[in-house]
Amino acid sequence: MKIRLDKNEMPNAPSEIIIDAVKASINHIHRYTPQEKVNELLGLLSNYTNIPEDYLYLNFGSDILIKEFILLFSKNREIIFPDPCFFLIENTALKTKSEILKVKLKPPNFSFPSLIIEERIKKPTLIIVDNPNNPTGKLIIEEKGVKTLLENDQVIMLIDEAYFEFSGHSFLELIKNYPNLGICRTFSKTFGLAASGIGYLIMGRKIQEKFEGLDIMLPYPSVIAAIEALKHRYYMEEYVKMIKNEKERVSDELKKLGFTVYSSATNFLLVKTDRPDLVTELLKHNIFVKDVSNYFPRNHIRITISSKSENSQFLDALKQIKVNYN
Repeated sequence: MKIRLDKNEMPNAPSEIIIDAVKASINHIHRYTPQEKVNELLGLLSNYTNIPEDYLYLNFGSDILIKEFILLFSKNREIIFPDPCFFLIENTALKTKSEILKVKLKPPNFSFPSLIIEERIKKPTLIIVDNPNNPTGKLIIEEKGVKTLLENDQVIMLIDEAYFEFSGHSFLELIKNYPNLGICRTFSKTFGLAASGIGYLIMGRKIQEKFEGLDIMLPYPSVIAAIEALKHRYYMEEYVKMIKNEKERVSDELKKLGFTVYSSATNFLLVKTDRPDLVTELLKHNIFVKDVSNYFPRNHIRITISSKSENSQFLDALKQIKVNYN
């Protein structure tokens, strides 16, 4: 059996409550999603985020939201984003005709240098930051830095908070005071709805103007899954606790094995190794991890924290590889 520690997915299925609700929704798959169900989801999201419904926009996951945001705001703007970052940010930005500035994040803290960036902004600029950052797992920007950038009226800013439920850190409180801020989130990471393709954008007033009239017809099963996930957040909260405990255990064991492990505010760990063939060796054990060496000067892998059983199998495989190597 394959152990997938390369996708940052939830290792187990969502609660039976969600599964049963989605199964029942299939009986209505011949119909378009009723607006009252979309409104119900928006109401639950408003309660969850403590943000009014008119600040919220739904779409097919944060991937689509990021693409849509960049395409809407990139025209005649320079695009600035961290290096490394979530691959979709860079891939989408490079497809535009905009001037690009990649800001190198330096270990061990991988901080995004907001003050330095603000000083160089002389023209309309789109800034995109994933916070926590992928693949470093770090919170790379502080509130002071975000405010400094947003106070420049030439700036539009998108913050990707895909891992918010793990980090517990958000800039939502800035939305009402900074009309040039957007924040995107997903149901994929902690609610276990990766295949449902649903995410949401929290929009400052200037962002709302661009998204007005772009309502999306979301699939009925996806809307139902998100509604039930928000109604029964207990399952998500318990999952987050489990992942945090397992992350600490896996990190400690990796350090004992001689790996450099960076602290993380997500459900994955960035690990530095002296073995360029480690990804290949793990594949022999049917264990998949993400090779992110192209972002760093030496060999680095990103490891998704999974269930206790899969994490233990991963650690056992590493120990065996280490014995054979020595």
